[in-house]
Amino acid sequence: MINHGAYTIEVHNNVIAVRLFAEWNVETSQSMCKEFLQHAQQISSAPWACLVDLRQWGLGGPEVWQPILEVNHWCAKSNQKMEAVVCSKIIQEYILRELQKALPDTESAFFDNEGDALLWLADHGYKF
Repeated sequence: MINHGAYTIEVHNNVIAVRLFAEWNVETSQSMCKEFLQHAQQISSAPWACLVDLRQWGLGGPEVWQPILEVNHWCAKSNQKMEAVVCSKIIQEYILRELQKALPDTESAFFDNEGDALLWLADHGYKF
């Protein structure tokens, strides 16, 4: 099947930035999760943080969430300490709050712009 939607992943220091675009199908979700884990495994021996930018994401069907939930369970066991989420829609925040229940020891905050999210992470020792 062909991926629908897109994403970018960048790693700087101990921060992974994930930016999501357009509406996703399960193939895109699985692809992003696989690539995310490859990057996260390289920095997970020490505490790390994640920046998630959803402002241009069109969501996707319910099948999209399961791979992300599985990654969140891995992150909870693998030293993720902070997560800054940038979103523009209430439904995005709701979905991320539900998915973050798999991250009980990860401090999370929501922002409407990436600059504030990056400042919050930097204030907690995670410079991008």
